[in-house]
Amino acid sequence: MKTRGAYRGGKLLAAISLGVLTAGIGTFSSVLAANTNFLDPAGPPARTIDMLFYVFLACSIVVLVGVGGAVIYACFRFRRRSDDEMPAQIHGNARLERAWIIGPAVLLFALFILSVVNVGYLRSGPSPASLAGRDPVSVHVTGQQFYWTFTYPNGKSSIRTMEIPVNTPIDLTTSSKDVIHGFWVPQLGAKIDALPGIINHAFIEASQKGTYQGQCYEFCGVGHDQMLITVKVVSMAQYQSYLSSLS
Repeated sequence: MKTRGAYRGGKLLAAISLGVLTAGIGTFSSVLAANTNFLDPAGPPARTIDMLFYVFLACSIVVLVGVGGAVIYACFRFRRRSDDEMPAQIHGNARLERAWIIGPAVLLFALFILSVVNVGYLRSGPSPASLAGRDPVSVHVTGQQFYWTFTYPNGKSSIRTMEIPVNTPIDLTTSSKDVIHGFWVPQLGAKIDALPGIINHAFIEASQKGTYQGQCYEFCGVGHDQMLITVKVVSMAQYQSYLSSLS
């Protein structure tokens, strides 16, 4: 009886695991279909984020392969080959010790500098004195269970869909009317909290026209999955016409 019960329990666990896996694959497929791949950047800030990602990934792979390779090499090279054999004992190597202290320290410092140099740009956008930073457009993003409101410079608003001009820095401020929400359109860059009672700040920019999708990334209640974001990137003329059409 115990064996039969364990067998049934195993079948149930396998069925549940298969269901979870199928749901996960379906969700992953829908995310890709919704065009939310952060590794497919559509603007300068997203490209900067991807550059940082690839640099850190490459360094991580080098460290993983180097340390893992050294461990595997040591396991085979210095292993005991018989029960009564004592492997050669190594008491230290000053040059090697200096190398594995100085090398990682230099690498970490370089990654730190790379992050510091780019974090200001990712948060505030290009300098107003630069050509890229001229004439930014300000949009206030308000999160509310369970939708987004976008308020433009003329005071007019849209719900769920934000329209912005191409090749123009978009100065975003965010807030929330209830709980913590998270604004993120992966292909355009900024990932920023929308907090009740607090104004947060970030920027996005698109270098090509199109429609880009995002979603609230902070679980905010039973309707969290409905807090979708659509950003339409159009020409400046179309953007001005869109502002005039809002009620």
